[in-house]
Amino acid sequence: MEEAKTTKILICDDDPSFRKLIRTYLRKAAEGAFAVLEAGQKAEIQDALDKGGIDLILMDILMPEKSGMEWLEEIVKRKIAPVVMLTGFGSEEIAVQALHKGAIDYIPKDHLTGDRILGTIKAALEAWKRKQMEAEIKKEKEFSENLIETAGVVIVGIDLEDNTILCNTKTEEVTGYSKEELIGKNWLKLVYPVATQREEVSKILKSCLDGAQVKAYDAVITRKDGGERILSWDTTSLKEAYGETSGILCIAQDITERKQLEQELKENRDYLESLIQESPTAILSTDLSGNVVVVNKSVEKLLGYKGDALMGKPLSMVISGQGDLEIADKKDFPLDFVKEDGSKIPLNVSTSVQQFKGEQKGLIVTLKDLSELKGLFITPVSEVVVETEMKYRLEPGFMYLVEEEKPEKSFDVFVDSVKHGRQGLYISRQNPAIVREKYQLEKTPDMWLTRNKIPEESCIGPDELVKLYKTIENFVGQADDGVILFEAVEYLVIQNGFPPVLKFIQSLNDVIMVHPSRLIVVVDPLTMDVREMHILKRDMKTIP
Repeated sequence: MEEAKTTKILICDDDPSFRKLIRTYLRKAAEGAFAVLEAGQKAEIQDALDKGGIDLILMDILMPEKSGMEWLEEIVKRKIAPVVMLTGFGSEEIAVQALHKGAIDYIPKDHLTGDRILGTIKAALEAWKRKQMEAEIKKEKEFSENLIETAGVVIVGIDLEDNTILCNTKTEEVTGYSKEELIGKNWLKLVYPVATQREEVSKILKSCLDGAQVKAYDAVITRKDGGERILSWDTTSLKEAYGETSGILCIAQDITERKQLEQELKENRDYLESLIQESPTAILSTDLSGNVVVVNKSVEKLLGYKGDALMGKPLSMVISGQGDLEIADKKDFPLDFVKEDGSKIPLNVSTSVQQFKGEQKGLIVTLKDLSELKGLFITPVSEVVVETEMKYRLEPGFMYLVEEEKPEKSFDVFVDSVKHGRQGLYISRQNPAIVREKYQLEKTPDMWLTRNKIPEESCIGPDELVKLYKTIENFVGQADDGVILFEAVEYLVIQNGFPPVLKFIQSLNDVIMVHPSRLIVVVDPLTMDVREMHILKRDMKTIP
């Protein structure tokens, strides 16, 4: 079985005694957790960077031959690893410049301690991971936008004078005109050259300005080359932020590919709507006046209001003691909100300015229940100790994997531990009342993985991985000699997918290894493929 992955750290400093000091701190902190490389000269640093495989770099600002800032620029450009700068007295200004150029953090040498360097390394690795995830999200977002642009749907926006103000690639393909030839030109005269037909279409489009919506209106357009295409149009009015009508939005499909395009359009629309409406994160949007214009289902669930109860209303009416939110990008600040029943709920709030053509249009607001971010606080307690010899001796700081279809041996191991004085917590899909009675667990706390909220029971939903992680972290942080049984991995995989659950378990391993507790993970091997089981086993011990 493979051991837990070590973190490879490159120390770049021309002072051997200082490198030795850092190495000593890392060795004392966690034996075997860090693989330390040292480099004091230019050639040594370059060789280490070229070989790769580095997880984090500690770089002195003042290096011979090539300055630390120059090394930072190369490392950031090549995306090798996160960099923490080491500064001497009076170098704080340079350190700030380093942060602007891509360094994750800096440590003044005269303030160096074991706790300081370990804390900085942990934070830097997390920040690096977060940056990589953000880059991936941005890439996926750009891909999604490009997919819509080339989805095979004609999209045209015209102003009140029938001039084209926007169009997509499909419009160019279907009409034969380039965007340069379309933008600013009279759309109706270009594609409906026959006056009688143009007048008929114009009347239908103008009805949109009075609030009507035209659905599946079939019309023949004339291409630039004189050819004809039959399009099925959906049209609606375009609104500015204050509700003023500014034009008409037209979306069309080529009827010759009707079935295929209708399905594609439906999937795209459903997907885009689900990004907001079905998101587990509560999301709403306001205009520049602070009035709510978009509310998703998670907001309704969180605050108890139905979407139409908030639509068009000032968001400030549900914020306790607070006026309108500032139109600015802000992350993770607390606010008390007022629920539909009048009670208050503390939320973590982030805001992002919504812009169009360089102008601010409103605010996107995300809300998170602070209790979900903090997790549940479960006090570790001990069962009455039995006067027998402990059957299973599990080392603290490790995760143990039990492969079985039903959690039988795993409960045997868990009960053996708690009956011999260890503070336990079991996390299960089973009804805790049945478990308590079956194994005579009078004091041991439990956590029920269920979407239901059962009175008198500690319940967490299967999609609340952050809350579950924080709850376990809180428990092991308090336990003097803890043991946790976790027997719902398959359930989490079904609800979230394997990659998020794997990251969740690996994060738990990071917590367990630095506390006097152990975690028993139960998995039915028939529910996982060989690769997934191998990945799970990599960081766990087995129970004999």
